[in-house]
Amino acid sequence: MKMYKREEHKSKLLFAGIDLHRHRWHVTMRTEEGELFSGSILGQWKVLQRLFDRYPGYQIQAVYEAGYFGFWLHDLIVEYGARCVVTPPSLMPVEYGNRVKTDRRDSRKLAHLLSKGLLKAVWVPTDEERSQRQVIRRRRQLIGDRVRTQNRIKAELQFFGIEIPAPTGQWSKAYVANLHRLHLRDRWVQESFHRLLEQYDFLSELIRTQTKVLQQLAELAQYKERVAILRTVPGIGLIAAMELLLELQDVARFRRADQLAAYVGLTPSQYSSADKIRMGRITAIGKNHLRGTLVEVAWRLIGKDRAMRRKYERIKVRSGSKRAIVAIARMTLLRTRRMLLEGTPYVMGRAA
Repeated sequence: MKMYKREEHKSKLLFAGIDLHRHRWHVTMRTEEGELFSGSILGQWKVLQRLFDRYPGYQIQAVYEAGYFGFWLHDLIVEYGARCVVTPPSLMPVEYGNRVKTDRRDSRKLAHLLSKGLLKAVWVPTDEERSQRQVIRRRRQLIGDRVRTQNRIKAELQFFGIEIPAPTGQWSKAYVANLHRLHLRDRWVQESFHRLLEQYDFLSELIRTQTKVLQQLAELAQYKERVAILRTVPGIGLIAAMELLLELQDVARFRRADQLAAYVGLTPSQYSSADKIRMGRITAIGKNHLRGTLVEVAWRLIGKDRAMRRKYERIKVRSGSKRAIVAIARMTLLRTRRMLLEGTPYVMGRAA
């Protein structure tokens, strides 16, 4: 995450704060001196472009919040010749005591903060990177859908008093086969239950197909060598390696290791009072799923690398098991960064 710094231009600067909704966008246009326009427009690029066209001779700088709209609007604004900042809502400066939130206020606030250079900007991946990243994200969504179906199946069994202990994590083929062989109280319950099983089977097949797409992506020249390097880490397989690469892309864009840790959300929060500094839990701002993957990798890693296990045990005595495994996950992330930058494999027995 980087802080956006307002650039000075010889031409006059015009700042556009855009509060996005599906059908209507509220836009505020202002200079450093004051507001020129604030109003609602139809949520279409061509309408926003016509608004920009009203101000010839200005160097336009626009901002909107990251989220539902992705980056296609950013691309169109940049193609138009303006500068665009996509800012994370979680890091927006908050005015103490102001709990009034409207579209007009939000767009005005965005434009004002942009004019002062007080906004942080998210990294905007290329169009190709976005397309490829969607492969791992679609697989993750399908797994989430299957987990919800598993929960419905378990709830259905509980509702009718049928006790079949479900395995933790992914269900085995034998367990699913047993579910298919169940005979419930009557035809209506049986038919309805089978719809859930069919949904589970269908999602499992979609996940297998999407995994094959991910494997094909991993064979591309831009990923193949880096995947091989990452897979030398005990606990990192093809899927975890591709998640790291697709979500982070080129780690060289993080000039310091702590920037990468902050981006993923593995930086401890800090509380300062007078001359005392206390380190708290991780900020948890960033890539939630990637952070979860790294924690899973860390658990597998400490079971295979004795040096990392000893490191975990030392931290555990001082701070508890949860903070210890998160610390190992952070070390693993920073170590993979160094491996990718240097093109070197993982070395067992080295705890840093």
